Amino acid sequence: MRKLIISLTAALVCVAWASVALAVTSITGTVTIGANQSFTPSTKVGISVASTATAYGARSCHLNGTFEYGTVGGTGQTLDASKIYYQNITAQASTNTVCVPTAVTSATDIGAAANWK
Repeated sequence: MRKLIISLTAALVCVAWASVALAVTSITGTVTIGANQSFTPSTKVGISVASTATAYGARSCHLNGTFEYGTVGGTGQTLDASKIYYQNITAQASTNTVCVPTAVTSATDIGAAANWK
């Protein structure tokens, strides 16, 4: 179920920014995707996505959770696109109301492969 949610979220964001060479965004509240459709992540969940017209990388985490989850899709990936990866969440500010995942800066890589399980 978690893979489905992350994959669908990433796919929605990719569609919204597919015309841009590389789009990088963090989602911590309601965003508009496509033709005036809105998407809001679950309470205390943050998502970081990078996308191109042919690929995406996404990370997400929950403020009360222990792990940050990541996945990739499309062409040219450095990790297995059929998997959901996890690693320990980076330290969060005590004032955060939403988990802030490590920023994704590439549509083909969600970060150091050695850290992902």
